[in-house]
Amino acid sequence: MICVSVSHSSGLDKAIHSGAGIIELRLDLIKEPVSKLLPLIPDDIETIITCRPGVYEEEERTGLLKAGMKLGASYVDIEIETAGEQMDLLTTAARDAGSSVIISYHNFNKTADREELESLMLSCYEKGAELAKIATRVNAPEDIRNLVSLYEVPGKKVILGMGPMGRITRVIGPYLGAAFTFASLEEGEETAPGQLSVKQLDEIYKVIDES
Repeated sequence: MICVSVSHSSGLDKAIHSGAGIIELRLDLIKEPVSKLLPLIPDDIETIITCRPGVYEEEERTGLLKAGMKLGASYVDIEIETAGEQMDLLTTAARDAGSSVIISYHNFNKTADREELESLMLSCYEKGAELAKIATRVNAPEDIRNLVSLYEVPGKKVILGMGPMGRITRVIGPYLGAAFTFASLEEGEETAPGQLSVKQLDEIYKVIDES
């Protein structure tokens, strides 16, 4: 399944009609009230809400995520670095609202070794994740091997390599057990380095599935 990441409100309608099974709303980039966004998405498309740090004050950011959960978001994505009290507040709100919890780790510079990656992923589960997301910069083939080996560890997960060399992880993830993979709405609208567009991924999967 493909999740299209939306970074501006004008792209939401296109995402809805892209054929994607999930839409991620990057609230830190869209900068629109979630109450104006989620009601537009049909019930048969799942939704992820996330709001990365740095744009809103922490209290406002938490409020946006809680509002999205109350409106029926399928998932809420919370950074692994989130402080304990804030993490507990958000995971409790998710349980109350019926939203699944994604706890994510991002490293835009490098990929750790296999042992550290597994430790990070297990920490996501320990902090309350129903789905662990690991996204790291791929600088060498060994990084790819270390990332995809995480699919051998039990648990629902999405493992992504960022940067040009990491694109292969975005393609093969669903075949290895990823819950879904991420795509941009179109070329030039990536929300992470190395994202393929939903059109590109669709074309690749058509070739693979017809083989």
